[in-house]
Amino acid sequence: MTTEDTIAELNGLIETCKNGELGYRAAAANVRNTELETVFTEYSKHRGQFARSLQAEVERLGGKPEQSGSVSGTVARGWMDLKSALSSGSGVAIIASCESAELAAVAAFDWVVNLDISGQTRVLVEKQCKAIKETHARLLRLKEEESAGTKFQKND
Repeated sequence: MTTEDTIAELNGLIETCKNGELGYRAAAANVRNTELETVFTEYSKHRGQFARSLQAEVERLGGKPEQSGSVSGTVARGWMDLKSALSSGSGVAIIASCESAELAAVAAFDWVVNLDISGQTRVLVEKQCKAIKETHARLLRLKEEESAGTKFQKND
């Protein structure tokens, strides 16, 4: 795989992370319970950090890093806002939106991990991929808890 190909793939992951950062920020703003608001805020910060690390790696490789998310990410956040409005900030609806987006992030990172990348770039992508898979697993647990009737503290 050429350096240019690696840069292009990393820029795709930057878009994915920026979409996640903004998506989790929207989830935190729309959810009506403090525990989930805290979780989503934390994930938004993580995705911002992931994007900055990937941007630094693109620069190290001599490329120009992506600076924003994608149009599809903007559409997904709009969908989350609509779901939130229709469900009055329901935790289960917002968790489901996040879980669906997280599944797409897992697929994007899995794709790049399975490419012919090496060294520092591979280590970075594998580390972020693992963290995203852990986030997805946590969202699945949160969705199960919410479905089982576990009550989260609501915001006023």
